[in-house]
Amino acid sequence: MKIQLILADDHPVVLHGIKAHFDNDERFEIIGMMNNGLELLNSPLLVQADIILLDLNMPGVDGLKALQELKKRKIKAKIIVLSNYHSQELIKNTKVNGANGYIVKSDELHKLANSLLTVIGGQDIFPDFNPKAPNESPFSYFDDFLKKHKLTKREVEIIRLVCQNLRTKDIAERLFLSEFTVHTHRKNIMRKLDLSDSTVALYDFALKANLIGG
Repeated sequence: MKIQLILADDHPVVLHGIKAHFDNDERFEIIGMMNNGLELLNSPLLVQADIILLDLNMPGVDGLKALQELKKRKIKAKIIVLSNYHSQELIKNTKVNGANGYIVKSDELHKLANSLLTVIGGQDIFPDFNPKAPNESPFSYFDDFLKKHKLTKREVEIIRLVCQNLRTKDIAERLFLSEFTVHTHRKNIMRKLDLSDSTVALYDFALKANLIGG
């Protein structure tokens, strides 16, 4: 029996590139292709899938929120995250939320089939990192950076903590703030950076701005 795949990615080139690759592999069958998280969550095909290849940066419901929702439903499918970012924090976050693997899109496509077979065999796949504590390379709060994005030092601190997968409650306790104050900071950060209310969008900004290690 073929391994049933669902692809969820908002980039048509990626979707069709993966589809073309697996169309020639008799071990796999693509049963669904979606371009946003909401479409994926509403799909009746979820119960049939063996593996879901899930892009993190999608419109509507982003990949991280979709991952969390799928794990709550306890579907049988293995979930492998696709991402453009080789980020230790992001990989850790997806792992904590129940992903079975994390694949960087720049990796060679021919390795994808073997990665899927590894996951089907019961072994998770995540990139290796050299051991290094996240705080070994602290961000220097340059005035020009803060002025450019109209951020305060406190807001930059909260961005970094969010990217370490800390909840609002955890951040409040660490910074000796109320949860309401942290929530307000997060709303202000999203407004100043013109980001959607998405942890993935904040990761994207933090990586490009070198606030967190890639």
